Amino acid sequence: AEMARVLADSNHVPLHRLSLLVHNVSIMHKSLDNMPKDENWQALTRNSTNLRVYIMACDVKSDDMLRILKPSIPLERIHFDSYVTCVSGAVVDLISRQYDKFLTHFILMNDVIDMSAFPDLSDNRNEDPLVLLAWRCTRLSLLAVHGYTVWAHNLIAIARLRGSDLKVLEVTEESIEFDQGELADQ
Repeated sequence: AEMARVLADSNHVPLHRLSLLVHNVSIMHKSLDNMPKDENWQALTRNSTNLRVYIMACDVKSDDMLRILKPSIPLERIHFDSYVTCVSGAVVDLISRQYDKFLTHFILMNDVIDMSAFPDLSDNRNEDPLVLLAWRCTRLSLLAVHGYTVWAHNLIAIARLRGSDLKVLEVTEESIEFDQGELADQ
């Protein structure tokens, strides 16, 4: 929060890019109470109107991410990399709602050992959070998913929603699941 206040000072040259690394180990040893609040981000973006933020989150619990992601962050790119924890559908949904104007890159990686049981972000809901992300985030040009279940029909929906604006759609083959009805049709 203090860094955001200093950077928001009008005496500083406006920022264009800010890269943040959030790691589970650092969260374990430090409190999230010193993270910038939404008003800190608002002040920073007033002085730096072209600011875009890149966040790389390594093994960060979903509850912690929900505390870190403030609505006024001009989030352009986010990269989740997990070995122990998994990103929740709620975090993906929040990102698609809050950052629909800026988000261009969304990378979701889960380095699981058990390749037979990838987490499913949709939680058996009708609306898949990745499809909603593709629908809401109209600037999305890169979507990469490794180690999470992606249903084939949702993958098709994502590709159709973003069309040629989606320059990179990268999904691990083992992540793609088919409904039994789809398999019967093929």
